[in-house]
Amino acid sequence: MKKIGFILLCFVAIVLNSCSVDKCDVLCNSGPLGLDFELLDKTTGENLFTNGTFDKADIEVLDIDNNYSKVQFTFNSENDRNTIGLGPFGWGTNIANYLLKVGDREIFTLHLDAEEKNENCCSYVQVNKLEISGTTYEQNQENGVYEVLVEL
Repeated sequence: MKKIGFILLCFVAIVLNSCSVDKCDVLCNSGPLGLDFELLDKTTGENLFTNGTFDKADIEVLDIDNNYSKVQFTFNSENDRNTIGLGPFGWGTNIANYLLKVGDREIFTLHLDAEEKNENCCSYVQVNKLEISGTTYEQNQENGVYEVLVEL
């Protein structure tokens, strides 16, 4: 009887030990990187789409490295905070040189170098270089949106 109890105890110990969680079983990928931009009047700070100065139908994003071909973007309108979303970056598109225009006006040029990294079974996007030229901007630390100041 003691042998059966000992064998059963060993069996339970082996089963419980094999059920330990592997750290790679946990989903911890950041996903690709997306960037959001809000175009603001440099003087008043008003959103230029919300106040009617710009029309979302006039937005163009062009790939400078690919003969200025059009790039897909999203226009997000929420609580009168109209933003332009670019990406995804880091998965597939690692280097981007984009020109953002509204109508005939060139607003800014985006230079981005990002790459997917894997560490401790997790994937994330590392930004090696991010440069926005042709305008003044700052990143809102609360929501991560780049606030681009446009001089009219």
